[in-house]
Amino acid sequence: MKNHKFQQIRVRIAAPGDAVRINAQTDKQYSRIRGIYVSLPKGKLIPGTALGLKVNNQEVFEELHEVKLLTSGNQVSPNKKFFFFEEHLDAGGSTLEGKLTDGAEPIIDGAKRANLPYGYPYEAKIYLWLCNDK
Repeated sequence: MKNHKFQQIRVRIAAPGDAVRINAQTDKQYSRIRGIYVSLPKGKLIPGTALGLKVNNQEVFEELHEVKLLTSGNQVSPNKKFFFFEEHLDAGGSTLEGKLTDGAEPIIDGAKRANLPYGYPYEAKIYLWLCNDK
């Protein structure tokens, strides 16, 4: 068995200002969450976007944690993109709960949804670096 895996969680953001709940489980074959990386399809979507995350009901990031602190551009090598957790976070089938909130101003008038701004809807990807080391 491999010593590490990159587990992907996909979150669909339909419109500016959307807040989407996240419910997932980590792969049971890995003991620890080593790091996290959030990927958005366009850099202009990063400002103001926030991620709240709990692992087994333990708060890791409060709901207003800025995604810009958990992402990086193409100028960063792939193995340096992740935010590494100093504390031990259990994987092994752990429950993940959270919320991803888009940073743009919400659409108030439902009629405007037919004319969404460029880039919407989009899919955010949250990558968890799972491993078996201690």
